Amino acid sequence: MTRPMSIDKVNEYGRNAVRIDIQGREVLLEAADLDAVIEHLSALRATMRPEVPKAPQRTHQYVIEMDPCWHAEKHPLFDGSVLFMRHSGLGWAGFALPTESLAKLHHALTQQLEASLEVHGMLN
Repeated sequence: MTRPMSIDKVNEYGRNAVRIDIQGREVLLEAADLDAVIEHLSALRATMRPEVPKAPQRTHQYVIEMDPCWHAEKHPLFDGSVLFMRHSGLGWAGFALPTESLAKLHHALTQQLEASLEVHGMLN
């Protein structure tokens, strides 16, 4: 039995690429092309049902980015902040957080930080 689609990383002529084969038709995508496909697919997925779950599913094995790059800034037209987080495979994603959500996030992260500092004996 053959798979209708396969996706493999290849080193075509010394340059990294991804080969996507769907029923015998294949395409090679370099990093910039792959970034564009991922961005386009994520925009399409955002319009589909069922929607992405509102909370992480405890049974799913998520890919976790360790110590990601991030950037936060005040948006001039939005009451809150925009938080950008970088995933090495998915790229940068921006999240507009209203002030109420920022306060909840601050509270949750402060609790986790204090618990971590306490475990490591760094909290007074």
